Amino acid sequence: MSNTAITAASAPAVEPRADSDGDAHARNRQRVWAVECAVIGASYVLNGVLLSLFALSGTVHWSAGVCYGLPGVLLSAACVWLISTGRSEKLQDPSMSRVQADGNAALTLLGVALFPELAFAYALVLFTLMLTATYRMPKRRLHTMLVVVVVLFAALTFGQGKPLTVPSATPLERWLSLLFFVVSLGRCVFLSVINTHNNRLLRDRGIEMQAKLAEIERLAHHDELTGALNRRRMLHFLGEELARHDRAGVPVSVALLDLDHFKAVNDTLGHLCGDEVLRRFATAVQRHARTTDRFGRYGGEEFLILLNDTSTEASLQAVERVRAAVAKIDWSDISPELRVTFSAGIATYNGTESVEVLLGRADLGLYEAKRSGRNCSRAL
Repeated sequence: MSNTAITAASAPAVEPRADSDGDAHARNRQRVWAVECAVIGASYVLNGVLLSLFALSGTVHWSAGVCYGLPGVLLSAACVWLISTGRSEKLQDPSMSRVQADGNAALTLLGVALFPELAFAYALVLFTLMLTATYRMPKRRLHTMLVVVVVLFAALTFGQGKPLTVPSATPLERWLSLLFFVVSLGRCVFLSVINTHNNRLLRDRGIEMQAKLAEIERLAHHDELTGALNRRRMLHFLGEELARHDRAGVPVSVALLDLDHFKAVNDTLGHLCGDEVLRRFATAVQRHARTTDRFGRYGGEEFLILLNDTSTEASLQAVERVRAAVAKIDWSDISPELRVTFSAGIATYNGTESVEVLLGRADLGLYEAKRSGRNCSRAL
């Protein structure tokens, strides 16, 4: 039975809560480490008692348990003190987990040297110790510890010339050996369950984090009110399309849309109704626009359509289809007399102008559409 095994097993029960305050987080972390070390100390006591029970059968002297348990308890107490006082933070291993693992291995190997009759029991301790180490140690340190433990254990067992056997000369020895084996096996199973639980938590948190990152990315790229792409994202895509035109000569057009008399909607029906109009308008445009087009909110009641691989004439036809579809929408549930239309200005990239100039030409086209009576499209 490994004492450091309890470290991995006890951690989830007292896992620190995420805290925005750095000092509070540090205190919670120290409290977790201190509890782990205290539990390890209790495990030393349990192991010591089990080892001492073999004295009842005459297998070893009762000091076998004391030689293992007492130093382990003192080591755990020292670790608790270092952690609780904050002194462990200055060490390379502030959680003291490596110290506990090394100390456990050393005390176990010392037990093999002093009480070879219980080498079987100490082997079970080492087995559980290495199982715990696989959950907590870096790979290189784990391999180093494995080699050192195996070499020293082999040297001690073969050097003493005694076979590695299970104490079973008497019925009491057999029962004690079985008890030691069952407790060790149970601890290994418990560790595996805890590790599986931790892996599930990590997986669930990873999925949750991915969902949160996806939501953050969506909010960063989309307008919160309408769900359309925001201005920054639209300008990003526009820059990409202009670069593609410069490389391959693919035509690119933009259409700047502005809702007609939208200020009157806000003034007469209120901003909540105005927001609902913007949402429905954006949904309608995205439903009737081509799947290859990109649509976003440019600002206020102005929207921008990026028409990829589209000439001026084809862009005008595409925007007119959208305009006609929007004009047919029934808005009576908001207001019986409400009618929503938009005017649009269209400009096609000429290969030399900047983004600002291209959008400026689209804005001039929008101005011409407004002058022409609104609810129409003009291309420049």
